Amino acid sequence: VSPESHIVFQQHLESALASRKMETCELSLRNTAGHKTFARIQSVVSHSEKDEKDFYLTLTDLTERREIEQKLELQRGLAEAAVTSKELFFGMLSHELRNPLTPLVALLEDLATEPGRSAKDRAALAIMRRNLDLETHFIDDLLDLTRVTSGKLELHRETTDAHLCLRQAIEICQLEIDAKKLQLAIELDAPRHFVDADASRLQQIFWNLIKNAVKFTPAGGRIAIQTRSDKPSRLSVDVRDAGIGIDPWALSHLFEPFFQVQQSLKQRTGGGGLGLGLAICKAITEAHGGALTAVSSGLNKGTTFRLELATVAEPHGQVHRLSTNTAAPARREGLRLLFVEDHDDTREVLARLLSLRGYCVEAARNAQEARSISSEKTFDLLVSDIALPDATGCELLKELGAKHRLSGIAMSGFGSDADVAQSRAAGFLEHLVKPIDAPALDAAIQRAVGNLA
Repeated sequence: VSPESHIVFQQHLESALASRKMETCELSLRNTAGHKTFARIQSVVSHSEKDEKDFYLTLTDLTERREIEQKLELQRGLAEAAVTSKELFFGMLSHELRNPLTPLVALLEDLATEPGRSAKDRAALAIMRRNLDLETHFIDDLLDLTRVTSGKLELHRETTDAHLCLRQAIEICQLEIDAKKLQLAIELDAPRHFVDADASRLQQIFWNLIKNAVKFTPAGGRIAIQTRSDKPSRLSVDVRDAGIGIDPWALSHLFEPFFQVQQSLKQRTGGGGLGLGLAICKAITEAHGGALTAVSSGLNKGTTFRLELATVAEPHGQVHRLSTNTAAPARREGLRLLFVEDHDDTREVLARLLSLRGYCVEAARNAQEARSISSEKTFDLLVSDIALPDATGCELLKELGAKHRLSGIAMSGFGSDADVAQSRAAGFLEHLVKPIDAPALDAAIQRAVGNLA
């Protein structure tokens, strides 16, 4: 018996002698060659009429099984490490991709709102903004895919009006619908349309389905969106187009990550993308306990996507609604902001645009500069990137908050629930995920000021 198993073996023998039932244990042994082996020992004591005891012991060699278990454990550890590495990689990739998008988005927003722009200039700026938004959605899809594959997709479920989410998704796609002169038929007939869902994720599903319908429907074609309740306590949402359709062979692969309909279709429709949207939509749907299916009679015969979710009773009180833009209170003049951002272009552009809106802005490129500036001047609010080169934004807020009773708004290329929770715990009133435009930052500042009032 190996030294590390001496106590286990001793306890096993004592238990077997004291009881009248079979006792079992597993321990390590050394064979005659000195090699370590593993065995299962089963022992039982037989008591005779003459009070004699016979001790029976069987030994089963577990060495091969243990070696297999150790290999499986090693493989499991390597797999978990690979998943963690992938999550870290995509998280860092997201951060690095989002950073340079912020000054572009902010500048385009600023240029688009300048008076006197020609229609040609506005059209060009709109094209640039649409493509920047598309890049942002690609980044979001990559991150969502890592969450889905690692089982870390987070939902914040509450009673939600599916019709409201659907209308807001339609509104987001309306410009593209109008640009292709598509006919849009909307029939929201379901009598029960409240669901237990994450409203932003539900809108994400609707947006993807409508976006696909717009993409694959020729100009002048027709899209129909309908809700109904064919089954008790069940909501069905159909997004139907009269577009290019899908081959029967492709339907079974449609919801697989990175799957693309054949190249000829992409060339005919201007399609493309990463092939992640539908896979993510299906994962989100199933996380809600719902079903997402697609039906097509073949090429050039259109496609129908159907989302099914369980309904809940319509609430009498507050219903979750996705936030919409509201007029911000006009408290900008003289409001002192300490703006900390290590990305030079982002710092320069956003600080300038905030100054043009009337804020008094002092910009710093790192935590050390922020400390130096704050030691000489007082501020009403800290607006800081989280990933600074010499400290985190959370550390900076805790330090400045303790010294100067300063609250803050976080900016970050990281936007998971854990990231938001961490910034909230540090005292940030808002957590904005890059790319950020000036109106969004302005609105966040006004909300923060309202909370401080």
